[in-house]
Amino acid sequence: MSYDTTVRSGKSASQISAITGISSRTINAIYGRACQRGFEPNAPIIKLLPKYLEDTPRVGRSQKQEEIHKATLNKVRRDRYRKEKSCANIASNLSVHRYNVSSATVWRMLKAAGYNKTKPTRKPGLTQKIRQERLKWCLAHKDWTLEDWKNVIWSDETSVVLNHRRGGYRVWRRPEEVFTKTVIRERWKGYSEFMF
Repeated sequence: MSYDTTVRSGKSASQISAITGISSRTINAIYGRACQRGFEPNAPIIKLLPKYLEDTPRVGRSQKQEEIHKATLNKVRRDRYRKEKSCANIASNLSVHRYNVSSATVWRMLKAAGYNKTKPTRKPGLTQKIRQERLKWCLAHKDWTLEDWKNVIWSDETSVVLNHRRGGYRVWRRPEEVFTKTVIRERWKGYSEFMF
């Protein structure tokens, strides 16, 4: 049984709630909105028009909020160094452009856009020559069997870097951006590193 049929029969909000499964509070809100739009419950002939029951159009974000939202995302998207900034830093930069937002608002905007603050992807810095050598090695070993690989000892499980800050910062990125250049931090030889 529909809402409009039960209203015509003169039932109370709690009775309508029991029949339709809609809460009494929602039923009272719909009834009040219908009366504001011209519904006359005491008329000799009850007319229940669709316009009485339609949802109110939603407004959405204001122009200013949309500008702040775009500016916030641009602060993170533009280059690799902006992805490392904290919410407080982004909010401070936005205030220079007269967008007064808190770091919590920046955090909510980035989360809503699918961004997470994660450790950057670490990859070794590779020159074109090294890339070609690696590809050549891979092609030479592509047909190896599982038994062949069991005879190989890999030595890159854990690396220790001396006199170098490691893992001390995070970047804003979406899950699908894990291998995007702006979130990758390359490791180059030249500092003391050993693996075990």
